[in-house]
Amino acid sequence: MYKQRVIGLLLLGLLTIVLAACSIREAAPPSGSTLKLAAANFLQDTITINKGESITFTNETTSPHVIANGTWKDGAAQPGTESGAPSVNLNIPANGSATTPPFETAGTFKLYCPIHQNMNLTVIVE
Repeated sequence: MYKQRVIGLLLLGLLTIVLAACSIREAAPPSGSTLKLAAANFLQDTITINKGESITFTNETTSPHVIANGTWKDGAAQPGTESGAPSVNLNIPANGSATTPPFETAGTFKLYCPIHQNMNLTVIVE
């Protein structure tokens, strides 16, 4: 009798594990593009994405970055958000990554890294 209960509990535990494993799903990857960061600049200065997409920044360097709305102009930081742009304020550590909110409006938008002078990115949303 004891042996039957132990076997029953083991089978019940195995069934629970199988059902739990079947319910695990991977989260959908963010829709959009990936842009790599160098030590003090973007590896490209313009990116084109579709409406509703985000940009994932990957930093494969030891230099941290901040990505925000705005631009560098004549050596001076010019923070500012264009109409229709999502609010972007990402802190990306060394060897880290971060994703912007989706760009829901078509247009041209400016992002920059206020830490690194003249590190500008133009985002074109179609």
